[in-house]
Parts: sequence; C-alpha cells; structure tokens
Amino acid sequence: MDFTPCHPQPFTFQQAISFDPEVSADEIARLQNSMSHLKRTQEELHEYAEDPDVAQAIKENNETLASQDERIFMLKLALSQRG
Repeated sequence: MDFTPCHPQPFTFQQAISFDPEVSADEIARLQNSMSHLKRTQEELHEYAEDPDVAQAIKENNETLASQDERIFMLKLALSQRG
C-alpha cells in the first residue's frame, strides 16, 4: 500500500512504516496535543478575525491543523501496515 499526502510532511509513508511503533505512538500523542492547543487558540482568534493579520494567522493555523491531522492519519495507517 502507498499513501500520497496532500500536505508537505517531514517523512514519507514508507519511512513511517519503518518507524518503531513506540516512536509513532509518541508522535501521534504529541501531534494530538499540539492540535488541541491550536484549536483552542483558533477559537480565541476568531473574536478578532476582522483584523487582516489575525485572519492570516487563522488561515495559516488551519493549514497547520490539516497537515498535522494528515500526519496522524499517515502514522496510524503505517502502524496498521506493520501488522
């Protein structure tokens, strides 16, 4: 099986398959924590979304969230491929 990410990722799917499962699990937990904090920040920023700089930050944060979510998916898929 192969997986082609939509967002730039720091590793390929094939590399993710070769990761130690514990390392993958730790990275998934770290990413989930990061996303939780970023989502909370996004909620706070929406109050000031009329400011162009804040609107740009919201957009960039949404891209980061999408990339991190995809990376979690990729790591989980890689773990499932290990058997």
